[in-house]
Amino acid sequence: MDCSNADMVGYSMKVFNERQFRLIIRLAVSTLAGLLIAILPAAASGQTVPLAMEAETRAHLDNLQTQADALKKEVDALGSELEIVVERHNGTRIELETLTKELADSRARLESMRMEQYAQEKILTDRLKSIYKAGDINFLSILLSSNSFSDLMGQARYMAKISEQDIKLETEYRARTDEMAAVTDEIDRQRALQLRLEKALAQQEEQIEAKIDERQQKLDSVDAQVREILDREAERQRAEQARLRAEQEALLSELQITDAIQAQVVQTALQYLGVPYVWGGESPAGFDCSGLTLYVFAQHGVNLPHYAASQYKLGAPVPDNQLQAGDLVFWGPGHPHHVGMYIGNGKYIEAPTFGEVVKISKLNVNDANYAGARRYPLRAKSV
Repeated sequence: MDCSNADMVGYSMKVFNERQFRLIIRLAVSTLAGLLIAILPAAASGQTVPLAMEAETRAHLDNLQTQADALKKEVDALGSELEIVVERHNGTRIELETLTKELADSRARLESMRMEQYAQEKILTDRLKSIYKAGDINFLSILLSSNSFSDLMGQARYMAKISEQDIKLETEYRARTDEMAAVTDEIDRQRALQLRLEKALAQQEEQIEAKIDERQQKLDSVDAQVREILDREAERQRAEQARLRAEQEALLSELQITDAIQAQVVQTALQYLGVPYVWGGESPAGFDCSGLTLYVFAQHGVNLPHYAASQYKLGAPVPDNQLQAGDLVFWGPGHPHHVGMYIGNGKYIEAPTFGEVVKISKLNVNDANYAGARRYPLRAKSV
């Protein structure tokens, strides 16, 4: 989800209102050329340029802007759908990794139990052999072979202990057998679930690729002039984030963060302004939303899963009026699918969506899709 779509569209409108002729005239040059051919002869002869022609030019520019705005909304909507699928994919991947580890542990436990079972089988086998060789020992033979009552009682107690030991060995063997059967059933269940998760993961990846293609097809299908408007706005945003990254000290001063650790966490995050959005990304080569927060927090002593919904569950709830720099902010009530990091002054840093870069956005806690904030035990960055 691109959490700053409304801000971006609003800002784009402002840019085009203020710089309309400087940016758009060049984009519409092919159309204006035909109009100029018609205008220049009239101007050369001293005639006044018809007002209708001026109005036609302005109408064309307005139409380009309208098309650009409509396309931006469609692309943003696709971006939001994409990020939901991406975060679902992140969650499935984590679940699969956890299950694979549990499956390996179960198999190792089963192997250990088999070794113990083998040792018990050997003990029981040896015991049966010794009993067989000794022949049938009963109370009468003990009585006849005893020299005294005391000797009789001693031999009886000895035989009773042997009998108890035999029973104990047999009981442990049966219990071990039952436990091995239970572990085997658990391994079968885990393996079946593993196969389902692998299938789900592949399907989600296909969904993501299909939506990426759909997004690209929309961009490719529009008028070249409209596409140029969007490309220029994207380039303007990249340049703005690069400027902010270069001016981190000034930005930190503007944010007025008094807590040293909070300031350091924000400074860590600001290093990645301008890094492109990459689904599944969790490095400076490219981030998705939860990959960015994972990477920043790992440098400050907090290990987070690469999944917005899990990050949400791990943090302590924070009221909207008590937000501090370093708190994570989430979107998607009930099951968050987008996350950013609050940096103060009503702003947060995020990896928004496809085609964009890590940037600073304005936080609106009244957004119906806003899910709340969470706080974590951050530490100073180790040198």
